[in-house]
Amino acid sequence: MKPTAIANPKEKIEELGKRIDRLHRSLLDPDVLQGLLPIKATLLPHRMRGADARAREERFRAASEQYVRTLADDSAFEANTRAMELDGLRWWVPLLRSDDEADVERYMRHQNFPYRVITQTREVAFGGIMLDLGCNNGRMAIPRAILGDVTAVYGAEPDPLNYTCLVRNVRDNHLSGIVMPDWTAIGSENGVVRLGRAKHAGGHKVIDASATARRETVDVPSFTLDSWIDRLGIASEDIAFVKVDVQGSEMAVLRGAARLLQQKHVAWQMEIDPPLLAERQLTTEDLYATLREHFTHFIDLNRQLPGPRVRPTSDMTTALAYILDATDGRTDVLLFSMEKK
Repeated sequence: MKPTAIANPKEKIEELGKRIDRLHRSLLDPDVLQGLLPIKATLLPHRMRGADARAREERFRAASEQYVRTLADDSAFEANTRAMELDGLRWWVPLLRSDDEADVERYMRHQNFPYRVITQTREVAFGGIMLDLGCNNGRMAIPRAILGDVTAVYGAEPDPLNYTCLVRNVRDNHLSGIVMPDWTAIGSENGVVRLGRAKHAGGHKVIDASATARRETVDVPSFTLDSWIDRLGIASEDIAFVKVDVQGSEMAVLRGAARLLQQKHVAWQMEIDPPLLAERQLTTEDLYATLREHFTHFIDLNRQLPGPRVRPTSDMTTALAYILDATDGRTDVLLFSMEKK
């Protein structure tokens, strides 16, 4: 049956408004998640005492010496950390310019959890274990764990200051055995890498050992993703979601994840930043070619774009061409495999 013709502009506008209302009612609301988080957080002491959480915590303490040391050291980075209340949680924030009070206040005001992104990824990133590579202070991992999107999170964070805040956010919010933070980089080889520290907490990145550093550097342990999973005793069948925010080291992560990439049930979220790839003599097409080998479909999390939301990975070159021309050309994509209809 064909839709009824709309006789005049006023009726057209009213019908368009109704369609928009229907669309809004079909979308997940980030404000609901924000309102639920403090309530669900009250259950964390109970969840932390559960047998599974206690067993995970015991295994993790045996595997991660740095976690145990950081838990015991309340004085580490005392001048460069600050606690605040954020959506009912006690939240530790890394401060890279702690001597500039105006900058500190501005930075603290902008702390938030990425509820919108959580709603955008729930179709494929729900249940099981999450791996958060580039975990920062836990702003993505912790709300997912509290809200019940994942059973548990293993987070890899290479920056010592970010890591200290991450451990405190786990400890102070009763997340032991639910979020397991490890001080490490994830790359293409096991060993030690050099981390170049940035002006902001999310900009630290692994640099070549021979590169001239423009800012402070720190040596960090590094594992391939497959080796890290083995080291922590995680069954790949239990992993449901991998979030990758590694500032241009995406290809290195993929090269070290051959076994995990064979698990077609695992969805990945990955930032694509052409300038950061170029620093490693890589192009977006190099990355897309690898992603096409392992995933059938993707979703660009940029909500402003026209066209289909779910696309085959064969469309990545054309669908993401806009990030090569934009001033701040980057985006996050959700990658997964599904059976063809």
